[in-house]
Amino acid sequence: MEIHFFTKGDKNTGSSRQRAFWVAEKLSQVGLKVVVHSPSTELISSVKWPGKYNLIFQTIRNLFSIKKDDVVFLQRTVYNKYFFLLMVFYLIVFKRKVIFDFDDAIFIHSPFKTKIFVRMVDVVITGSHYLENWARKYNRNVHLIPTSVDCQKYETKSDQEYDIKGKAVLGWVGNGPAHYENLSLLTEVFKSLVEKKVDFKFVLVGSLGSDKVLSLFKNIIGLEFEYIDSLDWSNPNAVPSIIRTFDIGLFPLENNQWNLGKCSFKAVEYMACGMPTVASGVGENNNLIQNGGNGFLVDTEEEWVKAIQKLVSGRELRIKIGQAARQTILERYSFESNIPKIAQIIKSIL
Repeated sequence: MEIHFFTKGDKNTGSSRQRAFWVAEKLSQVGLKVVVHSPSTELISSVKWPGKYNLIFQTIRNLFSIKKDDVVFLQRTVYNKYFFLLMVFYLIVFKRKVIFDFDDAIFIHSPFKTKIFVRMVDVVITGSHYLENWARKYNRNVHLIPTSVDCQKYETKSDQEYDIKGKAVLGWVGNGPAHYENLSLLTEVFKSLVEKKVDFKFVLVGSLGSDKVLSLFKNIIGLEFEYIDSLDWSNPNAVPSIIRTFDIGLFPLENNQWNLGKCSFKAVEYMACGMPTVASGVGENNNLIQNGGNGFLVDTEEEWVKAIQKLVSGRELRIKIGQAARQTILERYSFESNIPKIAQIIKSIL
């Protein structure tokens, strides 16, 4: 038996990296045979004709390499119509065992294709409670497996590193342009913190050369602002290393349908490093974070400011929150805790 992964993107695509490539690697370490196929659906979409013919033909060859007792693992593969049509035809004719995994509210943008996959497959795996509840309307065999991290790579700060030397570093990591509206929630918060003379600087990782994103913070008088355009996202040590330079992780989210489905992975990464996190009380954040216990959930500008002030001024609070955060990830959001669950799901459909 072999598990055949078909992915949204390559290792530079966050969801594919965490929910396919690293999952496949971890499954192989527990004795399962896996293969991650290329091209990804993003690559098929990006290549123009006639080059697209070669990628479609390669996908067809990949499908014909799957044996009767194998399992197909589709990771968010709804964005390319050619792959979608090929897979629907393949499943009708060959009736392979299939898992469909998704970690965002993709049914907002691709409702038809998402519903078809959810109805046709043997198992659906989702990354949040909101997505799980939606999927259960179309498939009875739905499992919630949060986007997970390898806690051996996400090391925590030492007690000494919790001591703030100089300005407190408030950090954010991700795709800046994709989070423009979410990041804009921080502008008034930072203005208030500057007015209150809170000693901090803001580091944004993932601006991706966007002047629009940078303009949110460059024009705030008195704010010390640093940014990093990009990281080697495919390097499993890149993000943990940068998070460890923060003192507090920030995760602002607008309250909308798309964000209700998000899997809180940004907060998961902060917390895995023992980082005290301040996050909007939106969607899955409410299941991940216990307010005041392993992080802070905030909604208003005043709540953001108060939570950040508490953490900047309270060394013992930062340590306490960080330790509780790390324990939460170890127990519920780590590969160590979730790979056995995925392996069991795979075995259950054979």
